[in-house]
Amino acid sequence: LHCKTRTGASLQYPEHGDLVILHLGHRNLQPVYLERGKALNNKFGTFLHDEIMKCQYGTKVQSKDGKSFVMVLRPTAELWTLALPHRTQIIYNVDISTIIFRLELCPGKVVVESGTGSGSLTTSLARAVAPTGRVYTFDFHQLRVEQARTEFKKHRLDEVVVANQADACLDGFKIPPGTLADAVILDLPNPWEAVGNAAAVLKDRGGICTFSPCIEQVQKTCQTLRDQGFTNLSTVEVLLRVWERQHVSVDVPRYDIVDVSGSRALGPHALTRIRNKKRGREEGGGGGGGKEEEEEDDPAAEARQSA
Repeated sequence: LHCKTRTGASLQYPEHGDLVILHLGHRNLQPVYLERGKALNNKFGTFLHDEIMKCQYGTKVQSKDGKSFVMVLRPTAELWTLALPHRTQIIYNVDISTIIFRLELCPGKVVVESGTGSGSLTTSLARAVAPTGRVYTFDFHQLRVEQARTEFKKHRLDEVVVANQADACLDGFKIPPGTLADAVILDLPNPWEAVGNAAAVLKDRGGICTFSPCIEQVQKTCQTLRDQGFTNLSTVEVLLRVWERQHVSVDVPRYDIVDVSGSRALGPHALTRIRNKKRGREEGGGGGGGKEEEEEDDPAAEARQSA
């Protein structure tokens, strides 16, 4: 996902130890770490890792029997979010992009994250601040921290991401002395209990983001932030709606056609004739009035006369 040692044509082909994302079908992605001599077996057949290494990213690789294929995709932060193994509930791309945009993250920034989980958000944060920035991520569960470290190293993100075990509410954030964060992200069930520790490592005019599913959590966190002196608070809900296009046949009514009752529908030609007659009378001074003129101005009467 982030590699500074490979350039040029070598970036077009996966190598031994690389992560690739195999596209098996609609919303069906499988992450695979390539190893020489190994093979992948799934419902589409057997796929040799050596053959995958010969394919450019974005191309097909045939199964061993040649009867099926899968697409080989270059891993990105977005694809990793869709394909990663879930150890916890994760934050998805729509919310991730909103967080990064509103915190104004860019290369060189320092981010502190509490709630590493499956590493979905952490991976996108690392890409946003790489290569000179840092992401210090914390999780209270030691096993999840070790699994996340292993993944970050395989993805070549270990130069940007530092993962540690800590309870943000009790232990705070242990980052290098003299380091202050441009942003702090709290993905916790009780983020209001970690606001004080977050403020201690945050730069002046830095941003803090909390991710909560319930409005009661949001209200309690906002009140704590105000008590701690934070300003410019805002609550954002990101909704995604997918629009689908499809062909629909619609019956268009035909004008100036007599129906079974003998009445004629008013069509564009009949209405045009009525307007022209009325305009001519107005230009000629009108006159007459009375019942006959009212009947001429009546579109229904004109249609009956036309019939």
